[in-house]
Amino acid sequence: MRNIMIRVWNGEARLARWLLYIPLAALSYLYQIGLMAREYMYRTGFMKTQAAPIPVVSVGNITLGGTGKTPVVERLSLRFKEKGFNPGIITRGYMRKKDGTFPVDIKSDTAETAGDEAYMLAKKTHIPVIVGNDRMSAIECGMDDCRIDMAILDDGFQVRDLKKDVDILILNGKESLGRHELFPLGPYREPVGRVRSSDTILINKAEPDSVTLYFTRGIPKFQMSYRPAHLYNVKKDLIAHYNFLKNRRTLAFSGLGDNQSFFQLLRRIGADVVHEMPYPDHHRYTQRDLRRMETVDNIDCIVTTEKDAVKLSGMEIPENLFYLSIDISIENEDELMDLLLKKIGTRSPDRLA
Repeated sequence: MRNIMIRVWNGEARLARWLLYIPLAALSYLYQIGLMAREYMYRTGFMKTQAAPIPVVSVGNITLGGTGKTPVVERLSLRFKEKGFNPGIITRGYMRKKDGTFPVDIKSDTAETAGDEAYMLAKKTHIPVIVGNDRMSAIECGMDDCRIDMAILDDGFQVRDLKKDVDILILNGKESLGRHELFPLGPYREPVGRVRSSDTILINKAEPDSVTLYFTRGIPKFQMSYRPAHLYNVKKDLIAHYNFLKNRRTLAFSGLGDNQSFFQLLRRIGADVVHEMPYPDHHRYTQRDLRRMETVDNIDCIVTTEKDAVKLSGMEIPENLFYLSIDISIENEDELMDLLLKKIGTRSPDRLA
C-alpha cells in the first residue's frame, strides 16, 4: 500500500490518483482539521509544552519518506561529542517489539527488540540511544541511566509537547515545496508554512528550486549529500573498499523510505546493478527473502544498507552478501556547528554542573 501511495504522490500512478482523488482529498481535509485543532490547543494552553533540563536538538522532516534523517542524527551526535557533550539520541524505535522506555544495549537488544534504526545507531556510534514513545520520559531515562547532557531527537519536527532549542529540518531538494498536498493526498505531514518554524535547513539530493527557496528565505541552509564509507562482508566479518564493487554484477536490496537513492549511489560508485529488490521501509527480513536472492542467476555480489543488514542477525547469510556503510557530507559543516552551539548558548555542559 505504501509503495502505491508513493507512486500516486510522485505522479506515476495517474489512474490510481484519479480514482482515489475524492476519498484521499476528503481524508486530507480531515487530517488538516486535526492539525489545526492541535495547533489551537497548544496556542491556548490547553495542551502544554514541557522544557527539558538539558539542551534539545531536533532533526526531522515535513514529508513522509526518506530524506536522510538517520545519517544526520548519527553525524551530529558524533560532532557534539567532539565538542564536549555527552549526547543521547532519543527515538521511538519504530516497529520495536520491546515495550517501555530504555537505553539500547547492543549486547542484549536486537534490531527486532529495539527497532532497526535505534539498534544500528547504538551499534555504530557507541553513543547512548534511548527508545521511548514519550520523549520527555526518554530524556529523563537517558539522564538517569547514561548521564546524557544533550538530547538529539530523531524525527522530532512534529513533536510539540517538548521545547526544542534547535529545530533542524531536512528537505529533499528533488521535491519542490510548490507541491504540498497533505497526507494522504500528498506526502506532507504538516502545512508547508511550518518550514518557517525551523532554525536551519539541510537540503539533500539536489539543489532546491525557486519555490523552495522562496518558502525558506532567511533560514540558514546547508547542502548535504551521501558518500560511501566502506563495504562490509556480513558472513566473513571483513571490511573492504567500496571500489570492490566496480563492474561487478550486483543484486541490490533495501527497505528504506527512498530505495532508489541507494540503488543510484551503488551505480555512481561503479557497481553494475542488474537486479533491484526494493522493500517497504523498516521491512523485517526472513530467511525466505535471502533464499529468493540466492536464486537469482549470474550475480557476483548482493549488497544492502547497514540499516537493513542489522536485521539479518541469526540468519544463514550468503558469502557474497555485503552492506555499504554510508556517511553524509555537509557543506560548511563547521559553520553549521557554530550556529547550533550558538542556539544552545548557556545550556552547554560546562554551565549545567
